Order: sequence, then structure tokens, then C-alpha cells
Amino acid sequence: MISQLANFFECRSKRTIAVIAIAVSILLGVLDLTTGIEMQFLLVYLIPIFLASWFVSQAVGIYLAILGSLVWFVADSLSGRVYSSPWIAYGNLLMCTSLFVVFALTQAYLRIKLDELTSFANSDFLTGLPNGRAFYRLASEEMNRAIGLEPLTLACIDITGMQLINERLGYPSGDQMMCTIAHTIRQNVARPDLVGRLAGTSFAVLLPNTASTGANLALEQLHNALKDERRKYSHPLNFYISAVACTKAPRTVAELMQEADSQMNRMKNAKTDFVQIVTSEGSGLLN
Repeated sequence: MISQLANFFECRSKRTIAVIAIAVSILLGVLDLTTGIEMQFLLVYLIPIFLASWFVSQAVGIYLAILGSLVWFVADSLSGRVYSSPWIAYGNLLMCTSLFVVFALTQAYLRIKLDELTSFANSDFLTGLPNGRAFYRLASEEMNRAIGLEPLTLACIDITGMQLINERLGYPSGDQMMCTIAHTIRQNVARPDLVGRLAGTSFAVLLPNTASTGANLALEQLHNALKDERRKYSHPLNFYISAVACTKAPRTVAELMQEADSQMNRMKNAKTDFVQIVTSEGSGLLN
């Protein structure tokens, strides 16, 4: 239930969430005023503050905290509650506002840290690309959007010769070359957000809405760009690109990846690197 609510708000725009939070705060004020002094909704005001702080921004969360405390104060004042001194009411307002603002700041801080940890867990530490797990998730989401009706191509890129660079020039030079390769791949595909580093010297690229003909042109261009980098640095690298083009999206990324990996193993027996694409109907990969 909680995860479903979280997904619901994650899919909404920040403006929509802010409007919902404001509406809930005002509704709570009306309920406070209706029930009078017999019921207290003070802690319930934390709900719209949480929505604003967690899903919108820290600033909006603070605004909702101030709004919530003012709405509560007005409802409390109009409900007929009598204090021995009017300063007590203002003291309660100050305490309420402080509590709400601290809560908003805390939730916004926790959301920032969660986003940082999520980004760290989903990113390759060297190249900054999505790691294998993140790429599988991104590719799966893209394939779900295609709902099996649009063509797509998944390409695996494997690099040989990196060990020789590490031994001759040192690992910092090898790391720099891997970053250069990652940048080159992203610069030469239509969707840079669908490029990932699976592990070691292996990368993957998803080309949505791209059949075999278009994929062949795009991957040949990418292969030429990688070879240009090889000539520029005079490094003994080979770039093998194994791709599977589907007329219809298959059920899982793993099925495409398995076929591309099998083809890659056969390609590496060749003395020179090249691009190879196999065409699949997609439906034949479903089970």
C-alpha cells in the first residue's frame, strides 16, 4: 500500500503535489474548526508537509509547514478554545511552527541523501554510466513502454586489449581510456540515457524504435567513432559490437542479452573487430 502511494506521487508533477498538499492542509483546518476543541488534528498536518518536503522541495516543505501552522492556529482560535493569557496561543503557534519546519527540513534532508545513495548504487563508479542493474531496469522500463509493438535493438560492446594498456601504461591510463570510451559511446547514440556499463570492459546500448537497418547504420557509426579513438591514442584495442534487432519487443532484457552474449562469444574468434546484428521476431524469444 505504501509503495503504491509512493509510486503514485512519484509519477505526479511537483506542482500537482504542491496543490494537493495545500488542499489537504486547508481541509484539515476545516475539520479542526468543525470538530471544535474535542478533537485535535495537529499531527495530521505533518502529512501535507511530508508530501511537499519529500516529493517537491525543501522550500515548498517549509512553506507548507508555515501554512499548516497558521491554518491550525486560525482553526484553534475560532473553535472557542480559551486560554488564561493570549500569549499562550501565540506561544503554541511558535512551538507548532517550529515543529513543522524542523519536520520539513528533516524530510527534505533525508530525501536528498536517499537520492544520493540511489544514484551511487545505480552508477558505475568509474564512468558514471548506469551499472548493470540500473541498465536492466532502464531497458525493461523502455521495453514495457513499447508494449511489444515497436522494434528495438540491444547491442553489447566488448573491448579487448585493455589489459595490455594497464600493464604498459598503468591502471590510471586504462581508467582514463575506459572513460573516453564511455563518453564516445554516449556521444554517438540517439539515447545516451540508455547506455550502461555492465562490467569490466562490457557495455550495453538499447536503441528503442530501431529496426535492423537503422541499427546497423547507427552501430557502424559508433564503431567508426571508437576506432577513431583507438587511432588517436595508438592503443591496441578491439571493439566487438554484437546486437539483436527485434521487430517486436521481447518479454525481458535478459533474453536479448543472452542472445547477444552468445553471438559475442562467436565473434571474438575473429582476428579483427566488427559489428554483427541478428534479427529476431521477438515473439520467438518470449518463452
